[in-house]
Amino acid sequence: MSNFFSLEIGRRAILTHQTALSITGHNIANADTPGYTRQVPEIVTTRPWHAPSLTASGKAGQLGTGVDIAAINRIRDEFIDAQIRHENQAEGYWAAMQETLSQIEVFINEPSESGLRTVMDMFWESWQDLVANPESEAVRTVTLQRGMALADAIKYTYQQLTDLRLDVNSQITVKVDEVNSLALQIADLNRQIMAISVAGKQANDLMDKRDLLIDQLSRIADVTIKTDRYNMVSLQLGGSMLVDGGQWNQLATIKDANGMDMVVWKDNQVAVIVKNGELRGLLDARGKTSNSEEVSFAYKEIIPGMIDDLNALAETLAERINEVHKQGYSLNNKTSIATPANPSPVAVPDGTDFFVKEASKSWAASMQVNQIIQDDVKNIAAAAAPVWGEDGLRTNFGDGKNALKIAQLKHDLNNPWVNPKVHNMTIDDFWRSAAADIGVLSQEAQRMVLNQGELLNELENKRQSVSGVSLDEEMINMVKFQHAYNGASRYITAIDEALDVVINRMGLVGR
Repeated sequence: MSNFFSLEIGRRAILTHQTALSITGHNIANADTPGYTRQVPEIVTTRPWHAPSLTASGKAGQLGTGVDIAAINRIRDEFIDAQIRHENQAEGYWAAMQETLSQIEVFINEPSESGLRTVMDMFWESWQDLVANPESEAVRTVTLQRGMALADAIKYTYQQLTDLRLDVNSQITVKVDEVNSLALQIADLNRQIMAISVAGKQANDLMDKRDLLIDQLSRIADVTIKTDRYNMVSLQLGGSMLVDGGQWNQLATIKDANGMDMVVWKDNQVAVIVKNGELRGLLDARGKTSNSEEVSFAYKEIIPGMIDDLNALAETLAERINEVHKQGYSLNNKTSIATPANPSPVAVPDGTDFFVKEASKSWAASMQVNQIIQDDVKNIAAAAAPVWGEDGLRTNFGDGKNALKIAQLKHDLNNPWVNPKVHNMTIDDFWRSAAADIGVLSQEAQRMVLNQGELLNELENKRQSVSGVSLDEEMINMVKFQHAYNGASRYITAIDEALDVVINRMGLVGR
């Protein structure tokens, strides 16, 4: 065996450990890079020389030919990755829900001194005061002002909820754009990775970038991931292909009759079924669109449900008060009927609504105190029946029994004739229950976000223990490869000295 064979062994050793040092340096340089996976060289012996044969020398053993790097491996646990992406979906869902519910809680602001319940209590109190002082214009003015304050509070809350729904709808469009952007980048990386993989190389850094994008995508929507033999991934969303190798299908949004965005596949306009993630949380918060065929599953209808509750409150409150108020008599009431057979006058109720609304809008959207009452507080029908004197003139203006009936509506158990949602409960109890439901949902969302955050932190710690870069470990590897490199260099020097003896000094003895 020639010394040149030995030089080849030394050369391979130097190149191998130089490459190993480069890999170690790459790990150290990316110790804090998000999504980076630790890489390790797979160092193997090269094919030995020579293979046994009939003509081969009978000398002992095969001669080793040195060392090489067979692969540069990513240290990645696919099971942990799958767990993180699964929990990412739940964390994204509850985070979106928590953000929306927290805003609804701010709008409702219950219980507090400035909440709708407090405004209603002050409204009911004004009617109680009117019972004791039905002829006082000052007390009547207070009743008017508190009625206007209640109507304004309901309309303001309705407007806030409507604006929030539009804002959430805009966020849905943003999330759809994010899904499209991530899908496009993943498809592009798939093409690059395949080109490298079919050449027999390993696209470790590109796969790290792709895995980071998939992690981000899994927080937005529930995607199913599969990997083929060329290291390309395919992603499914709602049973349909989002990314297939280097191809991707685009999502889009289309407006319904109410201006709400429906999430569809751009090529065929079929609704996208989203079951988890931030996008599903936003859809649940916003509620379904007017298109009943949009999805095959029901949304939770968080904001629309709260708007419906507010409408039920306003409708029941207004209709019940109007029902009683129309049967009462105001200070301006002068209507009576007298006949020859019955000379005693017969009073006719005013028939005036206390609250009115626009015909094309709901009570919560357009509730206000009747303009007739705003123009003259004497038109508040506080009396249940007037008392007439012998001369046919009204003598009693101090009757507050109708005001008492209205005040007692606060404690009245409502039947579903006005709105089925307010059934066998008081108006106050209904709103208290609706606000409590939002509070319970918000607490659940906060708890789930906290739990999912802790779970994801634990899973991320597990992933980092496997895939993360340990600077201490890399320093040990660096010293190890450095010593091996130095040893290989010293080995080549030794072979060079041996060659020098053979070439320059052999045969000179005795000349």
